[in-house]
Amino acid sequence: MFKSALQRILVVDDEELIANTIVQILNRSGFIAEAAYGGQEAIDAARRITPEILLSDILMPYLDGIEAAIEIQKFLPDIRIVLFSGQAATVEILARARARGYNFELLAKPLHPLQLIKHLQELPPAPRLR
Repeated sequence: MFKSALQRILVVDDEELIANTIVQILNRSGFIAEAAYGGQEAIDAARRITPEILLSDILMPYLDGIEAAIEIQKFLPDIRIVLFSGQAATVEILARARARGYNFELLAKPLHPLQLIKHLQELPPAPRLR
């Protein structure tokens, strides 16, 4: 298993409390996590910090998590992407992304912190991003 301290994670959720709480949990668990509160902010943050993992809510105003993930994957092709949502409508959105050639993993909200940490620790490490 890899050392999680090497894994930079960008957490994206338009609900700041949720994003900040997840960041705190991940940072206390040995990850290096940072929050963004919307799709465009996530793209800007990903360019700045080059995370190995993107953990993003799907349903957000203006630019949803899937569109942000697609844009981020264009300039960080090896990033691991994990999406989460508590909305049933996300199944249709994910299907549209798959039709465009993007197959993202989906976790259901609410996320139990211990299950989330275990899941992220078990992701294969991304090749070193440039």
